[in-house]
This record gives sequence, structure tokens and C-alpha cells, in this order.
Amino acid sequence: MRWIAVALLVIALLVVWRMMFMGYRGRALRQKQEFPRPVGSKDWKRLRDAVEGTYVSTTDAENALDRIAAHGLGTRSAVALGFLDEGVGLLREGARSFVIPTADIVGVGHGPGMVGKWMGKEKGLLVLRWKLGERIVDTGVKPRHPEQGARFAEQVEELVRNHKNKNTGGAQ
Repeated sequence: MRWIAVALLVIALLVVWRMMFMGYRGRALRQKQEFPRPVGSKDWKRLRDAVEGTYVSTTDAENALDRIAAHGLGTRSAVALGFLDEGVGLLREGARSFVIPTADIVGVGHGPGMVGKWMGKEKGLLVLRWKLGERIVDTGVKPRHPEQGARFAEQVEELVRNHKNKNTGGAQ
């Protein structure tokens, strides 16, 4: 009788796990139609001022609990975050790497966490806000060394400021 109960429990757990997997996969497929695929780089050797850390996830900026699953953006991974001529590059280990074009970067900040990772410290997570198609999204990276994350955030702010000045002829 005990074996039957154990077998039923295992089957129930497998069914629940399968339903969760199918739900996440369905979300990714729906979002693929909504979101364009982020730009990739042809030469990751040009990545400058790289900061190593953990890519946490990308979420909708308006709804921090809405993880973007399309194009592998919901996959947690090790990351080297740095600058390329096109913008900010995220060279990910074991997941799809991508570039956030300079023109699409809205801003940068710090936070205590996001879906998938919560540090509890006020500035534990580096958060890039950018445009993905028609929506604004937040990408969270936990830098291995917080001081490098703070310096990187300052560089991104300068990059955005210079880009705006270049496109507006210096007027703000």
C-alpha cells in the first residue's frame, strides 16, 4: 500500500512540474510574437569595461513580477556586462547573449532585488531600464563586486547623457 502512495505522489509531482514547464514555455512563445529578438554582437572580444556578475532576469518595468521569458531573457546565468560600440553588451554563459542599443537605454539604477533574486540591500542589484519593442523593461544584474556595479552605472548614465546631447544638438 505504501508503494502505491509513493508512486501516486511521484506521478502527481511530475504532472505539476510538467504543467509549470508548459506554462513557462507557453509564456515564452506568446512573448516571442510581442517582443523583437534583442540584437546580438558579432565580436564579443570588443567588450570594454566588463563587470562580472549574475544575470537575474528581465521584467516588465510597469509590473516587476512579469518576467520576460521570450528569447531566453528569463534565464538566469553568469554574465559579463560591458560596453560595445552599439551599446551595452551582456555576454551570458549558457544563455543567449545580447546587446542593448544605446538609443534604447532609458536609464540605470540600483535596487534591492527583482523576480528571481532578492538581496535585501538597498543597492544590491544593478538595474538597466531599456526599450524592447514598444515596452520598457528592466534587466537586473547582481555584480560580483558592488563598487564595480556603481562605477558601471555611472558610465551608463554618461553614455545615455552623451547620446541625448548628440541627438539634440547639445540642448536638454
